[in-house]
Amino acid sequence: MKKISIIILLFVAYACTDSHKKLSEEIEIIPVDVHETIRDASSFLEKIELVPLETNDSSLFYRTNKVIYDKDTDMFAIYTSDQIVYTFTGKGRYIDNSKRMKGQGPKDYIMVLDISFNPYLKGIDLLNPYGTIYTYSPTFELISRRQFKPEFPVDYSMALDSNNYIFNHPFVWTDQELSFVNLDTKQVVNANYEGTISGNNMSHHCFYHIDDNFYYVPFGLNYYFYRIDKENKKLEPMMYLDLGDAEVKLEGLPGCGHGKRTDSDEERRRVTQDATERYQFLKKSESILPLIKFFNNDYVYVYLAKTDRGYGSHFIYNRKQREGYLCKEGEPFIMYPCFGIVDNVLLSICQPDLVSKVVERNLMSSEEIHKMEALKEDDNPVILKYYLK
Repeated sequence: MKKISIIILLFVAYACTDSHKKLSEEIEIIPVDVHETIRDASSFLEKIELVPLETNDSSLFYRTNKVIYDKDTDMFAIYTSDQIVYTFTGKGRYIDNSKRMKGQGPKDYIMVLDISFNPYLKGIDLLNPYGTIYTYSPTFELISRRQFKPEFPVDYSMALDSNNYIFNHPFVWTDQELSFVNLDTKQVVNANYEGTISGNNMSHHCFYHIDDNFYYVPFGLNYYFYRIDKENKKLEPMMYLDLGDAEVKLEGLPGCGHGKRTDSDEERRRVTQDATERYQFLKKSESILPLIKFFNNDYVYVYLAKTDRGYGSHFIYNRKQREGYLCKEGEPFIMYPCFGIVDNVLLSICQPDLVSKVVERNLMSSEEIHKMEALKEDDNPVILKYYLK
């Protein structure tokens, strides 16, 4: 009996590790401990700084959809729910907005879903879902207006060079598929990825340009990060979030997690219903879901929550030291969800009346505390800078 017990234990141990053996050795596994909370914010944060965004009649905005930052130009671009883009310097000084360019004129834009910095044209790309890319300067002079005819609508994009782009499609149209497009020749190459279990996230960014490399972090519940091979036009898994016993398994889940290629409107409606069913099931479950995911060469950031409302947990992983830190649901302090990272600085944006609730005063200088106390409720949102050790 003892021998049988040992054999069973060895089999279980092998089974538990075998799932990771199926992953390529080139895939970096990020162990995400969702249980052990750090007790002191100073164990992973060096300091906290604020960047109040200038408030005047031209710069005031509400309902932020997406915020992006470009280190080379030291500039924020903010896309709002009314499809207006605002630009600010890295210190929060207002530059301009795109209101005058939204219209029917030859230099105007219509129905934009996404914005991204274009380092090749030195401007900001605004993406129309039907294949038009408007590129404007930070002061919204039109630099370029280019167009192609996508097979399906597109909702996110990134420039791979001056002519080549990669596009994401709304889930209902394709089965986990991106499109490589040459805007000069109009050549389109589609590439698939895997791993999407469900929708359900808060992220508004999926493409990343880090040094000379390009990456894709799928929306929804997907534990993989992908490297974009722009030469061979394919996606390669390069990172995997290992949540251990908190990982959501496919077995037993209702509905579906992603789309399907079909010409039938009825089939698309069914896919949408099935995807919604799974999303709602997980939203009401006790599952811990990675709602925001991004990284750079040194760190991985994941915002985890059981629903898309209320305070969640923040997991920060130091890739070089191979150490992770969990700020769990307000312990040791309430940290606000972040949208990006630059070097060792996590970036977030929140309304001025919330700032005092999502910082740790012990990590702020007297100057930063003075900035916070000077904020007014009707001011523009504030950029929070959490400096990682």
